[in-house]
Amino acid sequence: MASLYDFPDIYDERFSEKANTVYREHYQKMFSGCEITDILDCSFGTGDLTFELCELGYQVSGSDLSRTMLAKAEQKAEQKGFPVDLTCCDFRELSQHFCRDFSCVMSTGNALAHVDNLGVEQTLREMDRLVRPGGYLYLDSRNWDKVLKNRDRFLYYPPFIREDGVRVNCVQVWDYHPDGAMTANILNAYESEGKIIRQEVYEEHWMPFSIELVRSTLKELGYRDITIKPLPYFQDLDFEEIGWYCLRARKPI
Repeated sequence: MASLYDFPDIYDERFSEKANTVYREHYQKMFSGCEITDILDCSFGTGDLTFELCELGYQVSGSDLSRTMLAKAEQKAEQKGFPVDLTCCDFRELSQHFCRDFSCVMSTGNALAHVDNLGVEQTLREMDRLVRPGGYLYLDSRNWDKVLKNRDRFLYYPPFIREDGVRVNCVQVWDYHPDGAMTANILNAYESEGKIIRQEVYEEHWMPFSIELVRSTLKELGYRDITIKPLPYFQDLDFEEIGWYCLRARKPI
């Protein structure tokens, strides 16, 4: 079955100016008071979760394993007039592709769950290699602890109307496998004048990881001020209540 990441235009459909504003405000809160000037997002995708950092004045670079997603990101960066350097690589091998450091290295879009738990730890270590002393490591993720506790199977997303008037309905069906992996079966149904005019089915594959794996790895690397907030950050919640979280931690000087 096709992967959603092979179709960047469809991947981008749900992103809107309203969503951009929300992410811009989120980053303003999360990075307020932090000495950050240049940022690498090592799971850049098409840039929807990262371009708002350009709007805020940060110098942004990006990397991603998908050439298809990066090609779309390049088009958008050119249209927006953002000078973003993009590199195609596996985030488990970052230090083999970058010979400089950054004041913040990020992984956005729940990307870490696309590798196994050993790969998550490896990626965090590779991200750390590119964070300059006193800089920050940032990531966002589904709350996999909550997912595995509840074991929900069906996710219904609010429908939205495209600019051409087509209504897009989306449902996900999650399969839990014996080895701990998960498959998200994604159905997009496109509706016009009360009729379904097209259906698309995709898959995503995840390897859930615990927040403790992230915390323990960062503590071993010496990070402090580990801060966990809901994504987007509007109000503080207990971790058990958060569906999607972000984490910011500071590297020692």
